[in-house]
Amino acid sequence: MNERFFSLPPERRKRMINAGYKVFSAYPYKKAPTSSIAEAAGVSKPLLFHYFGSKKGLYLFLFETALKTADSIADEEDLAGERDFFMYIMKNLRREIRLMRKYPDMLRFLNAAYFETDPLVSADIKRIKARYMKHDTSSILENTDRSRFRDPEAPEKLLKLITLAVEGYMSVNRQEVFKNPDKALKEMEVLILSLRDNYYKA
Repeated sequence: MNERFFSLPPERRKRMINAGYKVFSAYPYKKAPTSSIAEAAGVSKPLLFHYFGSKKGLYLFLFETALKTADSIADEEDLAGERDFFMYIMKNLRREIRLMRKYPDMLRFLNAAYFETDPLVSADIKRIKARYMKHDTSSILENTDRSRFRDPEAPEKLLKLITLAVEGYMSVNRQEVFKNPDKALKEMEVLILSLRDNYYKA
């Protein structure tokens, strides 16, 4: 990554980033044409590589940038101060919906990257994703008010269960989720609330 990229005017940086999100979300990593990214960004392909070094460098930069943007919206939702386990999950889902509305190409890219299997980037994706998810996981488990649970040890198991359920839902219904995010949010909130009724004390 060439640090000169950050000295570019904000609008020019934004064009390159958005072009990357759009193209990488439309193709698997291997088939994504960097020439299309350069064209959409209004720069030459050699200049694109001058800033990012390689296709892989650009891809991983975009992935980490997208996660940082998602984290900034998490701050706006005040996730760090939420002690109700299920309310934290629902606020996090609402954050996803806000991302869909405000940064649709970025979220499409994130969803594509989560399921990317190309060995050139898959290990790096897992490493970067784990760093951010570790922070999110530790935050919710440390702040959860366990006195509300019938079983105080339930949050760890529940978090894994809910994460798998939401990721599975997003994977199977990816196109529908982007077409009608509010419907997807309501369906996932029904699931979360049913779990709350089963795991919280009466």
